[in-house]
Amino acid sequence: VGQAYEHRTFFSRLHHFMIMSDAFVVVPGGIGTLLELSLAWQLLQVSKLYNTPLILVGKMWTELVDWGRRSMLQKDNELASEIDFEIPHCVKTMDECIALIRENREAWLGAQKIK
Repeated sequence: VGQAYEHRTFFSRLHHFMIMSDAFVVVPGGIGTLLELSLAWQLLQVSKLYNTPLILVGKMWTELVDWGRRSMLQKDNELASEIDFEIPHCVKTMDECIALIRENREAWLGAQKIK
């Protein structure tokens, strides 16, 4: 760890975490992990964060994205758009995650500097 930050509130910690991250790598976790994933995804969806990769590692997250597609893209009650489900990159293993980051690192960082 190069720097440590103390926050007076949980929400300022979340905000700082979001704006300081070059990428979000989400591994299996609980409700707190789901909160952080949802916040990052939503900020990317509404373009409050730009070109920050959101990588979901493991079956539980693939199943969550699949559930979202089934539940939110119903023709009679569309709550999201297909493009929203292109934001997260779902991979099975950490090795796949590392490979994805290595393949795309320069493009992602370059795109972040443009915005």
